[in-house]
Amino acid sequence: MPFLIDKDTPITTMFMGEVISKFKTQYLPKLNKYYNYYMGNQEILRKPSPADWKPCNRIVSNYPAYITDSYTGYLTGIDITYSSDEDIEEIQDVLNYNDVQHEDALMLKNALIFGKSFELMYIDEEGKQRFRELDPRECIDIYYNDLGQDLAAVIRWYASDNISLAPSYYVELYTQSAVFVYKSDSSLASFQLLDERPNYYQQVPITVFKLNDEEISIFDRIMVLNDAFNTLLSSSVDDFEAFADAYLCLTGMDTDEETVKMMKQNRVMVMPLGGSAEFLTKDIKTTQIENLLDRIDEKIHTISNCPDFSDEAFGTASGIAMKYKLLGFENAASAIEKRMMMALQRRIELICSILYLTGGEEMWRDVQIIFTRNLPSDVSETVSEVNSLRGLVSDKTLLAQLPFIQDVDAEMEALQEQKEANMALYNFGGDDVEDGEDEE
Repeated sequence: MPFLIDKDTPITTMFMGEVISKFKTQYLPKLNKYYNYYMGNQEILRKPSPADWKPCNRIVSNYPAYITDSYTGYLTGIDITYSSDEDIEEIQDVLNYNDVQHEDALMLKNALIFGKSFELMYIDEEGKQRFRELDPRECIDIYYNDLGQDLAAVIRWYASDNISLAPSYYVELYTQSAVFVYKSDSSLASFQLLDERPNYYQQVPITVFKLNDEEISIFDRIMVLNDAFNTLLSSSVDDFEAFADAYLCLTGMDTDEETVKMMKQNRVMVMPLGGSAEFLTKDIKTTQIENLLDRIDEKIHTISNCPDFSDEAFGTASGIAMKYKLLGFENAASAIEKRMMMALQRRIELICSILYLTGGEEMWRDVQIIFTRNLPSDVSETVSEVNSLRGLVSDKTLLAQLPFIQDVDAEMEALQEQKEANMALYNFGGDDVEDGEDEE
């Protein structure tokens, strides 16, 4: 849940200390758990070891990484494009200067892992606008406690180094009018003001992208299932290793350690009449284990709405059949896209607020943000659909449906230039004919 304050509540250093303390105890452990699960540092790795001679496998099946990377690739694997009927060259220059494709993918990835992401907008030493992603574990967003719940401030806190046992911290406070930089000891109870500078954006210069209202990770609801899968798989491998180390039972004969060693070395066993030898093994019901693993795997994909793309059916399915298989995935992705769209629009709004001060036009509402799904497509089928819509839909919209066109505006300009060149080549203007008539 977000931190809420009244509009007349000042954000003092005491208030910041209390907010950071609450964040560290109530929210940070969850965020660290999300990060660890994505990186593969999962609960199975803390499985207690039995006796030294017993197998103890700790196998990680990293579903969180698979789900996160699948959604990231699906929504940003093909670059998000920005276009407008107006001249947005200045906006596009800022986006390109900041490697916008990389930042877009990172914004989405952080939101998928942590439940929300933070992007800081600032002006560098050369006077250029920059934006970069911040670690969500180091950011605290604060909102006004009214119906609008506008962003009131963002606190960013981070260690000054990662070597000291009790490091000091930098604490940055971003408000609608100014930016404050403090330094604090490890207790985060006392603050020393280091810098104060105006905020030219005149609104909090940080974009917050919330993945959902609950602010939970895309894989939050399958973490328990992931643990169950890891436990079952690891235990199964333990059993198979134990099977290889089964006990040898000798019946109807006396022996000693030396004799057993010789039998093992020579691979010969001399047994008295009526004696027998057999291995004592555990009855492993492999079919039952495989069924349980399959059921857990299916449940994980169902709850996360993330299909198993390794399924052979995806390689042979038609375009329509694939759309049905991806229905849940697409519905979840569309909801994420809508929220990310609002975050990207706010980024452009912040860019325009500075361009407007320096003579640019405030046109952030006119910028169209276009997502293209990153899936194998039947180009001939898509072209056929586009041709069937000619005259009903604008050429610009039709071109945006073609997966091999990255920049629709550039393609429209190139097409117009080609038409003009063809007109000139075949003299459709009739200039030469008129010249000939004059000569006669």
